[in-house]
Amino acid sequence: MTIELRAMQPADLEQGYRLSQQVSWPHRREDWQQALAHGEGLVAENEQQIVGCAILWPWGDTRSTLGLVIVDPACQGKGIGKKLIDALLAKVPNGNVRLHATEMGQGLYEKYGFIAQGAIFQHQIAQLPECEVLELAEDETIRPLREDELPTLIDKDNQSHGLYRPTLWKDLFVSAESLLVLDKAGEIQGYMTLRKFGRGNVIGPLLAKDEQCARKLFCYAAAHLQGQFVRMDTYGHTPFSDWLVTQGLPVIDAPVMMVRGLPWQRSPEAMIDFSFMSQAMG
Repeated sequence: MTIELRAMQPADLEQGYRLSQQVSWPHRREDWQQALAHGEGLVAENEQQIVGCAILWPWGDTRSTLGLVIVDPACQGKGIGKKLIDALLAKVPNGNVRLHATEMGQGLYEKYGFIAQGAIFQHQIAQLPECEVLELAEDETIRPLREDELPTLIDKDNQSHGLYRPTLWKDLFVSAESLLVLDKAGEIQGYMTLRKFGRGNVIGPLLAKDEQCARKLFCYAAAHLQGQFVRMDTYGHTPFSDWLVTQGLPVIDAPVMMVRGLPWQRSPEAMIDFSFMSQAMG
């Protein structure tokens, strides 16, 4: 079998969607479109069709995320995934790269120098039950983010995990269902994005000063999403993840975060990223 790699183009998105359907991933065509708009993709082709793909997202000069690595089940075991990963990592030979690996893929990524950093828990429920109500203080409010506040949000996001994502946040400001802030006496304590993805609603990214602020933002979202499909990806084995389970969001998957290069060291004053954009994009 002859395999050739080339850059992924918008015309290839339908084939990416087909591949994700084959491996039972929930991505919609719109999710693929958004993913490619912010990344650099590759496809692997044989004589008949596209049989594999992967995308690298450069977030700043030195840090990237890698994901949506998919090989047609009929063509697995032929080194196609390795070809795709080799080609994308060659674009960032000295950069820090982060990914979320399945149990099956972890061994392959270790050969490239990726080191496991801990589990990521995918919390998900088809119909979100009634959740706890956390009252806001008299000087607290949850309101829409203003456009002039975007630069500060982009900076806070970068400080949280080292990924510099201005184009993504400008996209979310327009495309998300809601982009909200927890405001306390004029000081922003947290940010939350509510958007459509996959089978329904995703809460994330979510940044907050502390866990209590993150809980208040989640409860606000839960009050508006009761009875609907809800997904949230967060760090595993944490008090926040444990609390999400008590709110009716069970853990249905636990990929491993892996990093090639030095992991980001968050400063004590930086906000915490309590929920990700996606497992692929970080």
